[in-house]
Amino acid sequence: MIKNYKKRSGLLIGALLATPCTFATNGMLLEGMGPESAGMGGVSQAVENGTAAMINNPATLGLMDSASGRFDFAVGNLRPDVSTDFMGMNADSDGDSYLMPALGYVRKGERLAYGIGVFSQGGMGTEYGSDTFLGQAAGGTARSEVGIGSVLFPVSYDVSDRLTIGGTLQYVWGGVDMIFGMPVGDTSGVTAPNPGTFADFTPGAPNVLGSANGTLFNSLGPALADVSIAGNDSAVFNFSNDNDFSGEANGDGIGGSLGLMYQATARLRLGGSYRAKTNLSDFKGNGSMDIVSGTDGSTKMSFPGEYTIKDFQFPAVSSVGLAYQATPATLLALDVSHIDWSDVMGDFKMSFTADGGAGSVDVAMKQNWKDQNVVKLGVEHAISTKTKVRAGLNLASNPVPDEYLNPLFPAIIENHVTAGFTHRLNAKSAVSGAISHAPEVEQTNSNTGMTSSHSQTNLQFMYSRTF
Repeated sequence: MIKNYKKRSGLLIGALLATPCTFATNGMLLEGMGPESAGMGGVSQAVENGTAAMINNPATLGLMDSASGRFDFAVGNLRPDVSTDFMGMNADSDGDSYLMPALGYVRKGERLAYGIGVFSQGGMGTEYGSDTFLGQAAGGTARSEVGIGSVLFPVSYDVSDRLTIGGTLQYVWGGVDMIFGMPVGDTSGVTAPNPGTFADFTPGAPNVLGSANGTLFNSLGPALADVSIAGNDSAVFNFSNDNDFSGEANGDGIGGSLGLMYQATARLRLGGSYRAKTNLSDFKGNGSMDIVSGTDGSTKMSFPGEYTIKDFQFPAVSSVGLAYQATPATLLALDVSHIDWSDVMGDFKMSFTADGGAGSVDVAMKQNWKDQNVVKLGVEHAISTKTKVRAGLNLASNPVPDEYLNPLFPAIIENHVTAGFTHRLNAKSAVSGAISHAPEVEQTNSNTGMTSSHSQTNLQFMYSRTF
């Protein structure tokens, strides 16, 4: 199978190019933070959503009772179902379950609320084994795994009985694992290298999906200098560890948000927030750059060294929303969010510096994501004094252009159907849950002919205690 695959490897493109991003379902962002929000399609701008407000709209912390406190502990489970097809070959990702813990504590006085929280903002992962054509191109396993988390310090203040303002300061960190390979040269018999082969990334080539340059090309010798000699080999970028909670390449920085909430009438509440683009450092970690044989998958050359992922950021998000108390038991809510992907997902830039002065290579992979508008609709109904049930829709466009889609990060999900509940155990404690299902979306890379499909089911559970 390896040999058969390698005969066609000159056509295997940017599908083998991974982007270190959060695997969630509004692009890189989770469709709803906290089960109270997620169960209602992700609405959060004008509804009470517990300590998750610190990451959604911090002004909604003003909905807490005065002289009270609240503690939440939650666990999310992302369950993506991803597969890739190419020229009759199929590869299913084994990365199908990722845990996301979160906790928060908020205390409110007469008007001022403040607190602290730790949230997993998302997690991403695909893993293609050695029995798949994607794994074979990487010499065994092709994988991507990303975790993004933050420590949050929120504050809100009731300016009046109608108006609340709030803000959150974030310390943000991230970890990335990647193993991915691309065919070194052109084996199709045409003059120009095929898009996505490593030869196409080199200076002077068409650079359809990206570009690469650096002194390490000279160290790789004939495998990169002569496409005919390179034959069926693959160039593999490899930085990965076995830690489920921390990637091999790591970075950190700050973020923040501002929000407000206004009680327009006895039944109608309005809210809005702005979450700024993060300011993360470059991600750094150790790994190797390898040349893998197209004949038996063995490593022909390996250069250990350090990877740097340059200027990887989360985007700015602007949101507005409303909540309408239709009846004493029924709440209706609507949010609209704009996610500024175009500002942060132009190119994915990575550099590798080999140990011992063997050389370096700088790689820029084209992404060119489109901005995303998300409409969230939710309903909450109290079926008793102890239990509330929720339902919602999360409707979004696909931010990933066809020509730059790759199978290690098929962030192409569009719409979600959600449901959830809260059940009060006693006067001080409650449990909540939410489920969100995104139906399958299929997309084909117009440069490569490679097709990815992605559906996802996300679960969230939470224990809450008030004081």
